[in-house]
Amino acid sequence: MADKKDPRSSKTPSKRSANKASTTASKSAKKAATRKAPAKNVKKRGIGRKIWSIFWKLSLAGIIAMALYLIYLDAKITRQFEGNKWQLPAQVYARAMGFYPGQFLSSQEVVWELDRLNYSSVNKLSRTGQYVKAGDSIKIFRREFEFYDGLEQAQVIELRFAGQKLASIKDKFGRRLNSARLEPVQIARIGNDSKQDREFVPLDKFPPMLTDTLLVVEDQDFYQHHGVSVFSIMRALYSNIKAGRTVQGGSTLTQQLAKNIYLTRDRTLIRKFNEALIALILDYRYSKDQILEAYLNEVYLGQSYNQGVHGMGLASEFYFSKPVDELEYDQIALLVAMVKGPSYYNPRRYPERTMERRDLVLRLMVDNKLIDTREYRAALKRPIDIAPMKDSLPKSYPGYLELVDRELKKLLPDQEVLDAGVRVFTYFDLQKQAAMEEAIEKSLPYLEKRATTEQLEAAMISVNVEKGGVSALVAGRDPRFLGFNRVLDTKRNIGSLVKPAVYLTALGLPHYNLATLLDDSPVQVTNEQGKVWQPENFDHQYRGMMPLYKAFSKSINIPAVNLGLDVGVDKVADTLTKLGAKGNIPHYPSLLLGAVEMSSFDVAQLYTTLAADGEYRQLTSISALTDSVGSVLYQHNVSSQPRFDKAAVYMTKYAMKRVTKDGTAKRLNAHFPSIQLAGKTGTSNDLRDSWYAGFDQNTVTVAWLGRDDNKSTGLTGSVGALETYIRYLKPLNPEAIADTRPPSIRWAFIDELTGKQAPPGCGKVIQLPLRATEFEPRPSCQR
Repeated sequence: MADKKDPRSSKTPSKRSANKASTTASKSAKKAATRKAPAKNVKKRGIGRKIWSIFWKLSLAGIIAMALYLIYLDAKITRQFEGNKWQLPAQVYARAMGFYPGQFLSSQEVVWELDRLNYSSVNKLSRTGQYVKAGDSIKIFRREFEFYDGLEQAQVIELRFAGQKLASIKDKFGRRLNSARLEPVQIARIGNDSKQDREFVPLDKFPPMLTDTLLVVEDQDFYQHHGVSVFSIMRALYSNIKAGRTVQGGSTLTQQLAKNIYLTRDRTLIRKFNEALIALILDYRYSKDQILEAYLNEVYLGQSYNQGVHGMGLASEFYFSKPVDELEYDQIALLVAMVKGPSYYNPRRYPERTMERRDLVLRLMVDNKLIDTREYRAALKRPIDIAPMKDSLPKSYPGYLELVDRELKKLLPDQEVLDAGVRVFTYFDLQKQAAMEEAIEKSLPYLEKRATTEQLEAAMISVNVEKGGVSALVAGRDPRFLGFNRVLDTKRNIGSLVKPAVYLTALGLPHYNLATLLDDSPVQVTNEQGKVWQPENFDHQYRGMMPLYKAFSKSINIPAVNLGLDVGVDKVADTLTKLGAKGNIPHYPSLLLGAVEMSSFDVAQLYTTLAADGEYRQLTSISALTDSVGSVLYQHNVSSQPRFDKAAVYMTKYAMKRVTKDGTAKRLNAHFPSIQLAGKTGTSNDLRDSWYAGFDQNTVTVAWLGRDDNKSTGLTGSVGALETYIRYLKPLNPEAIADTRPPSIRWAFIDELTGKQAPPGCGKVIQLPLRATEFEPRPSCQR
């Protein structure tokens, strides 16, 4: 019985075991849970580290990218801002009218030039760009101008005239001056591919009123902020709300400059961001004055046909036909008003709204004490007076500018130099050009009716003898037509224009003089191939023996042929080359009657050498070239090469004077009886070409009339080209030729029948220049 167990006692240990196991399991679970918690924390910390790592790496990359972008922007800005900011057009100037006592010059010529320079005729001088004409004097307040040989300050000069001559030049204190000059007329602006036109003006040349007004309206804190101004934006917003319309912009001038030079006009946040960055860089890199100067020369202010008008300097010329330093207060206000929107505030298209905007700017000017109340009221009363659009066009002289362009390409082959604001000083004479254009315009219709011909074309050129500078050029019937240049590229037979070379060749030999008798009888020439050439006189008549000077002045063919054959065709060809003819000259007998093709430019070269007493001066249109800051790139140094005996040239010129007195060009004497001129008419076979080449003391002019199809014009040189030349001279002031007699020349009486010296009264005698070696002090009558 003792071995039996109590059932309750047997159950107790099992429960304990179970409880123990349960407790153990619970502890194990807690331990397991405790072990899992650190793993989760570690994972969270790992993700955080990863995000942080990505963040700082991205931030670093962003900083590096921004730094690189800023470096790129800085390099781009610096390269353009410190280099050529813009492609500037080449500015082409006419010759500057110069003055010296004793000059052959009329007061009318000076007034004409002043009017072309947009000087104002006033009763009393008060500023530059004005003149007063009273009696025989003209007082001029000359503008400042940077010539190629230096800056000339603004100055008051007084010119006094005695008839057709300038008697004296004085300054404003009455002191006599040896010389003076006006600034040259700008005749063209040769553009580039940028489709932008501007005239660079240094900051110190802008009137302070203009810069002050611009800052008041566009950026009052310009000299305080660092390129971007939050305060300016807020103030502009306040002003616009107060006015009920937009009267101020929030962008600084620096931001506007950044947009205009470096960015597009897209209205995006990226563009605005770039604009702010560039503005900050500009402000850091450059002074305020440099930025303001760039802005004044960059700002867009309208459109001149296909060219954008940029900068206040050019806008002043474009709208008011005057330099920027001569602007009135109302004109300054108008230009500043247009900055906001040159298309919307276009004074030519929308004068009412433009005036409203201008008046607002004037109000800001008086509010900021830039002008007083009286000046404000006076400016308000002035209407918007804008120069006609046609006056803003560069005066078109395509024929002359073609010559300039060809020379420019030789002198400055680097296009980048040409696009950097080169200033081209030429020998162009505006008065001669105007007279030439009018002469062609009126003479061609007149001649077409007279000769029952049509489709006449013309080529005409004038040259300054002293410099060899081309002073006027018309390349065709329509002087504004930009196309084929007949002066430079039309080569035609020159006819009798060759004869001065024939006679000059002979007069250079000791056994020929102006009295030498020449045979005017039929002649035949047989060449090596057996071909016969039989020249004829124009009138088909023959006169027998006649003195050389008369054969020349009457342009008789046969005496010239006989003389040329005697001296040698090859020597005549050499004379043409020495006179300036280019290329090969044919050594055929027909050369003696002008069977050689030349352009009007080539002929002008020949006759300039004759007019310059046998000294060769290569023709050119350009006197000097400077860059945009006035440094000389090229200067024409006149090189005179004596090529002929002075006595021979003197006698040849005498014969050419007789041409205009009693020869084929004697109509000149009827129109200018008191002025000694010289020249030669020329006509080619079948009246295809009508020529005249002549000169006064200062100017050689060549006129050609013909047809492009080379058909007959029905005009001789004395009827056609001479008519055009006479009309050309009429409005000008030609000076009589005053040749200096060489020591080797003496004047003597000559018997025309014998060609020998004779005393006065011994038959028909004429006084002619002879070589001193041929002179007889007491000749006898040998009749």
